[in-house]
Amino acid sequence: MEAISILRPDDLEAVHERAMTILEEIGTDVRHEEALRILREQGQDVDGERVRWDREFVMEMVASAPASFTLEPRNPDRAVVIGGGKPVLAPVGGSPFCSDLERGRRNGGIADHVELVKMAHAAPLMTCLQSGTVEANDLSEHSRHLEMDYSILRWSDKPYVCYGTSGEKARDAVELAAIACGGRERIERTPAIMGVVNPNSPLVWDFLMVDALIEWAQAAQPVIVTPFLLAGATAPVSVAGGLALQVAEALTGVALVQLIRRGAPALFGSFFTAVDMRTGGPAFGTPESVVGTLAGGQLARRYHLPYRGGGGLCSSNALDAQAAAETMNTLWATMLAPSDFVLHAAGWLEGGLTASYEKLALDLEVLRMFEVLERGVSLGEEDFALDAIRGEGPGGMFLAADHTLAHFRDWVFMSPLFRSQSYVTWEKQGSLTTDRAATAEWKRLLEAWEDPGMDESLDAELREHIERRTAELDAE
Repeated sequence: MEAISILRPDDLEAVHERAMTILEEIGTDVRHEEALRILREQGQDVDGERVRWDREFVMEMVASAPASFTLEPRNPDRAVVIGGGKPVLAPVGGSPFCSDLERGRRNGGIADHVELVKMAHAAPLMTCLQSGTVEANDLSEHSRHLEMDYSILRWSDKPYVCYGTSGEKARDAVELAAIACGGRERIERTPAIMGVVNPNSPLVWDFLMVDALIEWAQAAQPVIVTPFLLAGATAPVSVAGGLALQVAEALTGVALVQLIRRGAPALFGSFFTAVDMRTGGPAFGTPESVVGTLAGGQLARRYHLPYRGGGGLCSSNALDAQAAAETMNTLWATMLAPSDFVLHAAGWLEGGLTASYEKLALDLEVLRMFEVLERGVSLGEEDFALDAIRGEGPGGMFLAADHTLAHFRDWVFMSPLFRSQSYVTWEKQGSLTTDRAATAEWKRLLEAWEDPGMDESLDAELREHIERRTAELDAE
């Protein structure tokens, strides 16, 4: 799809200038001694934890990050290009709960994580996975990240966003990926995983996030730098103020990546939305989040960085009209931005607290529609169908025409979930609502999963490493 430009060129420069003013006059707190030491050596103004950044230095660092890169998992045939003009989609992640209509809402467990991994692997549109699709709450909080990463490595062979909320967990993710994908040298040459860091908005880089960033950057694994800005809470209530903060935080994160390893991939991330002032909770799918996603795409292009933005986001607690409207709003913005990489593209419910099986199936269906839209209009002679029009003539009916019968299966979008039928027929067939149809669809998806397989010796090496690290972590 063609990108939507919601900001004029002068507007982009206005956002940039305010962001640079924030960095030079206000600065950021960096709560990591090693990072502070490096920044001080690079001539930045460091006063305790406060760093005031020189704009030319920041832009020099940002310019050294690649505009696109390849992510290659243990199966090279599954490699994807981030920044290559086609959105790379990944499912929901980070949810403590999961739900489906038959088993209800529940704490996530490792068995749920495996099911969601298998469904995402079986879905052709999900070309990237996400560790922690749902939190494995039934495992030790110290070591569960190992099992969630392994869950993807064993039951899928697609690239993935690893689990990493600290330097130690980021390092574990790198080690597992290196074992599975041919060694540390191989993944440093062509990365296999990505990691996400979120500054503590506004303008704080805390120890855990910087430590994780350093581990991934040292291994040349892409870092998705994503400020989580809530207008009226962690950012000014205005979109303009939020965008200026977003640029300041995202670019300092990219600069930190480049300080650790020049040329390491980094993404400009956008997760900007408003706060519902009646509740204080994040409000997804609002006009502010749509504008923020679209503007974020323009800003990423201005800095020649791959863009992570949008997703199938909603605030609704149920599969209802609110969830549908909010999700469609965010997905339209996602595709029109356009986003190079999309986390939470399917399955996000309850403001991200719940990974919903039915919503994953429903979101995949909407994403299939966007895939059709992305193709645009074909204008070949067969498409113009002049022979069919001649044959039917004025007042004709094309339903049984040879041209229709030859092409309708390929040219007409027909959803297994969204059907056009008369009320009487719908009633006779059991009055099946869309959420119930989605239950059947996620079950079909799970049944369609095919084991990608793994060499027994490789599996044994991974399990041995995980068991050793689990014992170490749980003993601490």
